Amino acid sequence: MQNQQKTVEPLAKFHASVNIKGQLVVPVKDREVFGLKRGDILEIIVRSFDVINGKIHIKKRAYILVRLSSKGLITIPEEVRRELGISPGDTVEVLLVGFHKFDELVTEKGKQIAKLIQANTHMRLITSEEEKTIIEKSRTYYV
Repeated sequence: MQNQQKTVEPLAKFHASVNIKGQLVVPVKDREVFGLKRGDILEIIVRSFDVINGKIHIKKRAYILVRLSSKGLITIPEEVRRELGISPGDTVEVLLVGFHKFDELVTEKGKQIAKLIQANTHMRLITSEEEKTIIEKSRTYYV
């Protein structure tokens, strides 16, 4: 019997251009297949590469967790872009190796907080009485 190696495949693999903010778009078909929505956390491997004689040669790679934003955008952190030598306009290879649905990860309280942060309503001036109430409520979480 021949010793057959098992091929390990990512959930999806695609190539995308990186914009000036370090963002790229996860293809709509990949988002549809896996039911990915805004706020979901993606586990990806990003590869920088060169094309030599028509073949891709991987230069460097990084494993990162990213949050899917509107229109399928994800952001490659600046540190990763620097380490991989990725500049605006570069094309990278992306392997989707896992994902976590936001709704399954976060409690109802967490969802409320996320909505406040997204709506930029996470800051407001308060009275001394409101301060007291907030402190009392917080004690139920941390004590």
